[in-house]
Parts: sequence; C-alpha cells; structure tokens
Amino acid sequence: MNMDDLDILLKEKNDIQSIIKATCFINNITPQQFATKSRERYLIDARRMAYSAIKDICNFGWSRIGKEFNMDHASIIHHYKQHSNLLLMDRFYSEKYEALIEVAKSEIGIIDVKDILEEVRRRKLEFSKAKMKIKNHLDNL
Repeated sequence: MNMDDLDILLKEKNDIQSIIKATCFINNITPQQFATKSRERYLIDARRMAYSAIKDICNFGWSRIGKEFNMDHASIIHHYKQHSNLLLMDRFYSEKYEALIEVAKSEIGIIDVKDILEEVRRRKLEFSKAKMKIKNHLDNL
C-alpha cells in the first residue's frame, strides 16, 4: 500500500467520522449513544441515517459500510430499505435526514452545484431589483 492509498483511506475514515458527528448533532445524541447496540427507536433511526448518509454521500458499497460498523452487508441493506420507506412516510424523519445531509456535506467540504446555482440566481435577482430601483430613481429626477 502506497502513501496515496493511505491518504485515501484516511480521508474516507475522516468522512465517516464527520457523518457520524453530524448524525449525533442532528439527532441530539452523544457518540457513546450512537455506538451502543441499544434498540431504542431514536438510536436505531440515528444509526440508520448515518449508514444511509455514508451510502448517499460517499457512495461506499454495502460491505464497506458494514465493515465500518462491524455489521453484515445485508443488515446495512435492510437499514437502507427501511430508511427509504421512512423518507416517504415520516416527514419528521425526512426533514432530519435532509438536515443531516446538509451538515455532513458542510463538515466534509462538499459543495453542491445546485446550491451554487441557487445563490447565483438569488444574487442576479437582487442585482436586477437594485438596477430597477436606480433606473426608477433616475427617471424621477
């Protein structure tokens, strides 16, 4: 394994830790609570969100995610399917997951092109409004 491979592994590990940190923040739990094997619903949901965020953001395979959490890949697939159902059926869960994705991307340093385009459109609109105000003001002189 060369230094480039080690750098990639270290970045991936840091990305996973950033997603876990964001998950704990959004779900108002401690990293210790996240790491327990407790079957309380709110903790299962938090872990499920983390597995799904790692899949959605990092695009890791099921087995890779399973290894990170000492779980079988089939368990990760099960959680992802449950997560997909919750996104459709539970608005509170869905809103928390959307917030998690935003916080996690920010922690990792991922910039979404869609967000940049929205900001450009917003600034263009502000500029157009300011331009119209100036034009109207000059017309009234």
